[in-house]
Formats: sequence, structure tokens, C-alpha cells
Amino acid sequence: MITHLRSVEIHVTNPAELLSFYEDVWGLAVVEETDDRIRLRGRGTEHHVLTLATGEEHRLGGISLAADGERGIAKLTDRLRGEQVELLSTSDTRVEFLDPEGRRIEVACGLSEHTAPSPKAHGPDRLSHVVLNSVDLAAAKDFYTRVLGFEVSDTYENDQMVFLRCNSLHHCVVLAPGKWTSLNHVAYEVRDTDEVMKALGRLRKAGFDTVWGPGRHGPGGNVFCYFLDPAGNVIEYTAELLEVGDDWVPGEWARTPENADVWGTGGGITPAVIEAMSNPPREPA
Repeated sequence: MITHLRSVEIHVTNPAELLSFYEDVWGLAVVEETDDRIRLRGRGTEHHVLTLATGEEHRLGGISLAADGERGIAKLTDRLRGEQVELLSTSDTRVEFLDPEGRRIEVACGLSEHTAPSPKAHGPDRLSHVVLNSVDLAAAKDFYTRVLGFEVSDTYENDQMVFLRCNSLHHCVVLAPGKWTSLNHVAYEVRDTDEVMKALGRLRKAGFDTVWGPGRHGPGGNVFCYFLDPAGNVIEYTAELLEVGDDWVPGEWARTPENADVWGTGGGITPAVIEAMSNPPREPA
């Protein structure tokens, strides 16, 4: 039904102020620009992987997922009509709705893709995963698995984090417990560890050092480097995410520093980074 994660939208007070970072430093390329939205692509074929939209600072604007065709859209729409969620729009090729915590989710099929590579010499190939802070994690887990059809790949003990997949990649959506519904972080994938380290060097030269990493996670096995964008959003360069088959048995990992970073090279996640990932509500300027 759902085949992969396509893109994410984040709200900022002035998208143009973030554009130079995401183009020149992070390595994305503009494909579409309107008065209130800027869409950027990676080096892969997806039309866009990030939308910067005008809105309240640090809000998740929405998540876009791909479906396997019109039959999948119809099946999902029928499921959603039986749930206590708000349907925003429906068609043969697209359904948009609010999940139980009010996140805007789009599932669509038949969308255009790029046939030529990005002009950028560096940057992420695609969107890897998005991590969501949930006030009611049990309800979110139930909705994303039972209704949207995601499967649990692994968890941290007592569901402190739930890793969800919709294809062979270990996870594309991760649920984390939160005091408020918010965006935790967005991860972008490059080809391999060497590309992660090149990105680290490039960002350091541009004045953006890691806030956590480089290291390798236990669940998912992916290499990571975390940064803050100029608006304070936590973003990640990652590579080598584990691929699993239908015979995969979910595991429960102890929530320890050793499992968060099996190499022990990341320097440890600090309270300041945990606070940034929690994305607390902000007072209007």
C-alpha cells in the first residue's frame, strides 16, 4: 500500500533565509518556488525531498508518502473513513489527512520524478527517515501499523522509540515519546560512510559542526552525523541503513549509550541536543 517516504515539509518564519544553507551547504537543489513554499530535491529521482513553508517556527508542516497505485489509495481511504481522523482531501491518486495527533499526512501515487540527475556535486540522495515526537506513543504506533500498514522493525525497551518500515529498509518513520507533538529530526541519506564523512568535512568548513556524531546506531545499523540548521531544526546525514526481509524478527534494544552509538565515537548525546530534538513550543516573536 505505502511504498516509501517521499518528502517532509517544515515551517519556518522566512523560508528564504534557510535557502542558502539547504542549497549551498546541505546540497539540495530548488525545483519549485512560490510565495510561501520552496521545494528542494536531492540527487535521486524524487521530485522533492524537502519543502520549506512559511509558518510558525519549528512546526512540522507535513509528511508525504508514496502509494503503490490507485488501488492502494482506495484501500487506505476506506480504512481512514473508519477512523476518528480528519480527511482533508481525497481523489483516485491522493489522500490527505490528519493523523490522531494532528500531523498532516499525504499519500499519493503517479507523481512525477526526475529523469536527469541533480546539478549538485554533493548532497543527499534521498530522504531517509523522519522521527516524530508523540504525546500518546501507543496510539500513534497503533495507527501507523494497523491503519497505514507500517511494520515494526525494532524498538527500544518499553517502546521508548519505535522503528517503522514500509519496505525493506529498516525504518522510514520513527516514533519517540514526547511532552508535545513535534518534529524530532529529519534524516537524509547518502551513498556510504565515506560520503557521510565528506559531508561532515564540508559542513565544518561552512561553520556547521556536528551536535552528535559521527557514529553508528544499533537499531537500523546506520552511520550518523547530526547537525542543527540555522533555524535550529535537528537534521542528519546517514548511510548504510539496514535492509531486512519478510523473515525479520523485531528486537527490543536496551536504551543505552552503547546501543545509540555502537562505535562510541559520537561523543554522547547532550542535554542540549535532546532539548533541540524535543522541539518545545516557542513563544511568538
